[in-house]
Amino acid sequence: MPKIKNVCVFCGSNHGYDPDFLKQTNALGEYLAANNHPVVYGGGKEGLMGAIAKSTMDAGGEVIGIIPTFLSEMGLAETNVTTLLETSTMDERKDEMLRQSDAFIVLPGGFGTFEEFTTMLSWSQINVHQKPIALFNINHYFDELVAMMQKCCDQGFAPQENMDLFIDAASIDEIFEGFATFHHQLPYKYTN
Repeated sequence: MPKIKNVCVFCGSNHGYDPDFLKQTNALGEYLAANNHPVVYGGGKEGLMGAIAKSTMDAGGEVIGIIPTFLSEMGLAETNVTTLLETSTMDERKDEMLRQSDAFIVLPGGFGTFEEFTTMLSWSQINVHQKPIALFNINHYFDELVAMMQKCCDQGFAPQENMDLFIDAASIDEIFEGFATFHHQLPYKYTN
């Protein structure tokens, strides 16, 4: 497993209703700063996105925000970061996040967060990258998503080995323990 430096965090542009979402996001930002992991994230100032940037910066860490120009022009960009990059499209944003990052942590979020997670997971499945991905499953937020992915395997739409392409973690310690032992093994995508 190559050494992990930059960690990309995917998360919601809302806070969600559970106060633990914000609490654990702030704890993650502090942890990443303390352990010299620059944060790569979507460049926004709202919700958990804003919180991961602020908590990391406040703890003396480095933050690289990547945001499409049209969202920046709407006033949604967080400017108090180490580096703020603009892209032309959402897809270019994901490409740049992949390029800038050594690992991915997915916090609770909405449709955009799900899309970012499944993009990185499907790209891992076809060997576009070999980087570890962790769901930070705060208070079981992702249980149904994990169950749906298992159903894909059970119903013959993905090999069971795909479930090893990501880490389902309930704590920050579990995330980094998973990263330390992660080994990307390219599954044979076809089930029959």
